[in-house]
Amino acid sequence: MSYCWVLPLCLLSSRFVLSDNQKRLFEKLSMYCDKYAEQIPVTFVLGFYVTLVVNRWWNQFVNLPWPDRLMFHISSCVQGKDEYGRLLRRTMVRYVNLTSLLIFRSVSTAVCKRFPTMDHVVEAGVCSAKFD
Repeated sequence: MSYCWVLPLCLLSSRFVLSDNQKRLFEKLSMYCDKYAEQIPVTFVLGFYVTLVVNRWWNQFVNLPWPDRLMFHISSCVQGKDEYGRLLRRTMVRYVNLTSLLIFRSVSTAVCKRFPTMDHVVEAGVCSAKFD
């Protein structure tokens, strides 16, 4: 998009703003850039850029915390079929869900729109008002 603005600006400035010496210098610079632009193909540069962007996005996706594994560990490590064990597992899973929500809130615009402030998180019942 910026290319659509920069190219006409350069062309107009080279035609109407520059003096004759500056025009010749600009023409030499253009020919120099054109000569070396053939050595590195544009498709190679675009492929490199797309690879860089996709790898960055993929690394962010892979590093997102998924609470499933941690919940399986909690259910297998916190022993007890009594009320205390059940409440402890439930509380830990709630903390994991709250942590995931807070992380997704800083990453995802959809989650940030759903929970713009901590008050909205409290209203949804994910945490209590004593979050300090």
